[in-house]
Amino acid sequence: MPRNGVHVDEESSGGWGEFAARLCAHPGCAGPADVLYAVRHGQSTTNAGLRPATVAEADDMAIGLTELGRRQATAVGRWLVTLEPDAAPDLVLCSPYLRAVQTWRLAARELRVAGRPLPCHDIDVRLYDRYRGDFSHLPATVVRERFPEEYTKEQADPLGYRPPGGESFRDVAQRLRGVVARIEGDRRHRRVLIVAHDAVVLFLRQLLEKLTDTEILAITAAGLVGNASVTQWERDARGYRLLAYDERAHLPR
Repeated sequence: MPRNGVHVDEESSGGWGEFAARLCAHPGCAGPADVLYAVRHGQSTTNAGLRPATVAEADDMAIGLTELGRRQATAVGRWLVTLEPDAAPDLVLCSPYLRAVQTWRLAARELRVAGRPLPCHDIDVRLYDRYRGDFSHLPATVVRERFPEEYTKEQADPLGYRPPGGESFRDVAQRLRGVVARIEGDRRHRRVLIVAHDAVVLFLRQLLEKLTDTEILAITAAGLVGNASVTQWERDARGYRLLAYDERAHLPR
């Protein structure tokens, strides 16, 4: 499993210190969050097909954004600026991985430039990407060629399969239950933004919308969320309902 915490210096993180704990000034409210947003991080170097050149670069936690990814993250911030105060997030929960931290920092910069208040923000270590263990950074084509038995196992059980030293997608869903419980138990924040990864967005859908494995596999077959895309849910009497999925209209073309 990946490390449960990370220290990243100010320069490489682009402002990790922004996530230092601070007191929340929001008053208590009647119920859990009314609106949830989930943003996938901007394009990373591995998303762009750049293979790590060193062991340090191969650390999944330390993979950063490309120039396009930085522009995408800035576009997320500009989208946040357009939201009315009663729609803007008042809490941000971010993955500990560098590409997600950089995405939020660049988005937050746009809020500052526009004179908008920053929401409360925190790193939640349960929001890390699916950990593929020994197969981290190996494309599916390489796994199929080098480890045909493992590839066959994954094809037979795509949600339950664990690569050597890694975790399954069901493991991802299990740890996200704690994140959902945190949000549902929060009585101070009404609108929550999660900045994380495609697997996180997918299995938040399963938990919040109570989707079956078959429905999740159908979504996967249609394609996962794009970099810096927005997914949104709204709470109603039955739980959370999907308002938007993989929205990219705010992104540079």
